[in-house]
Amino acid sequence: MTTMHNTDADAPPSRLRLYATLWRWHFLAALLVIPFVLWQSTTGTLYLWAEWWIDSRHPELRFVTPAPEATSPSAQLAAALAAAPKTYTARHSGGHGHGGGGHAQHAAPDRGSPVQEIILPNDPGRSTTVILLDEQGLPYPIFVDPRDAKVLGSLSSVEWLPGLSRALHGGWPLGKPGSWLLELADGWAIFMIVSGLYLWWPRHRGFLASLWPRFDRGPRLMMRDLHATVAVLFSAVFLFFLVSALPWTSFWGGEILSRVQAATGQKSTAGFSPGGAPAAQMAAMTGPIDEIVAEARRRGFTQSLSVRLAPWPGAPLYLSNRDGPPSADRVLLADPKTGQVTRDTLRSDQPLIPRMVGFGIHVHQGDFGAWNLWLNTAFALSLVWLTVSGIASWWLRRPARSLGVPRKVELRWPRGMIVAATALCVLMPIFGASVLLLIGLEKLFTRVRPITP
Repeated sequence: MTTMHNTDADAPPSRLRLYATLWRWHFLAALLVIPFVLWQSTTGTLYLWAEWWIDSRHPELRFVTPAPEATSPSAQLAAALAAAPKTYTARHSGGHGHGGGGHAQHAAPDRGSPVQEIILPNDPGRSTTVILLDEQGLPYPIFVDPRDAKVLGSLSSVEWLPGLSRALHGGWPLGKPGSWLLELADGWAIFMIVSGLYLWWPRHRGFLASLWPRFDRGPRLMMRDLHATVAVLFSAVFLFFLVSALPWTSFWGGEILSRVQAATGQKSTAGFSPGGAPAAQMAAMTGPIDEIVAEARRRGFTQSLSVRLAPWPGAPLYLSNRDGPPSADRVLLADPKTGQVTRDTLRSDQPLIPRMVGFGIHVHQGDFGAWNLWLNTAFALSLVWLTVSGIASWWLRRPARSLGVPRKVELRWPRGMIVAATALCVLMPIFGASVLLLIGLEKLFTRVRPITP
């Protein structure tokens, strides 16, 4: 919540009114975005360090004595499924996407938990992880020793921090409505960053000088500068994370971006599989699973492997590499009946949009190494700081016995800003709908309470 500064008493009235109007909307955006910022910062940071936490907390499940050879992937899967619950009550919402969750509920006796993913390590000192889905659509792991297919143990979905934090970060347990809320907050956060930059932009101080807080001008100005300076320094990172998160949302990513890609010939040639095939179906695929894994190794896959099968008819067996540099992304698609490879796709084979989306996902997940993890962590902490400093700045500057909500003033918007705002609303329809709703409510409110002349 950037507070007003850099105003000029001699500035034209139109500029002052524009400044006051943007400040009012910036303030209202902050009220909408603060819960989202705190939630996403916390769950995102947990996800970044979740694998490290599991390694530290459960080494007996994650590490094994290295052996020169391993049992077949299908034997390891069979051992995990034998140790899994045999009955469950499934919750479905049209598939298991980012965030998971669902509503309609039915029993599925004697079929076992759906299999989301089989993770086969390239490190002989690590265990194989079979990820299944529980009744709530949350993933939980069963760990298998690759040497002899012995089950080492399992964790509940609550204990499995990588899956839980990712689901919470994506809007679980609300399902699609949770994703819509995150998309709404994403749009307002983008607006808040852009409007905050306008409010901060130096008019009487040099650009570099404006990046240094004024510690000698009292607590109100100092706190305001500390808030604005951090916001400006991280603004480019903020915008990147906000924009690159949109493809993960159910409406913008699933409805808008997918249609744009289809219309422009930019669809991914590898596709994506959420996994989730029934346990009985996966247990019967001993030959195909072993074949696609062996073929991947023959084709030069040296990283850990992820094997998935989606629950819908005709879905291909899907294998991708893990733990390697993002530039080495590669996917094999195979016939689920035979394991014969039908497509081998490299990152360089993808159209521009899927490559950009993939790059954003890798940055989000910290896949570029330790520097990426620490940068993302610093980014999350900076968001928390902006929330705390914005609230503190508002508290110090608000009028006594008042919430300090900026008043509405009459303004004739500049044409350029109208075009920019319209474009943002069209590109992000959920955000645009909320803007129209707020404008309508504001017009209704001002009928009772006159605006400042």
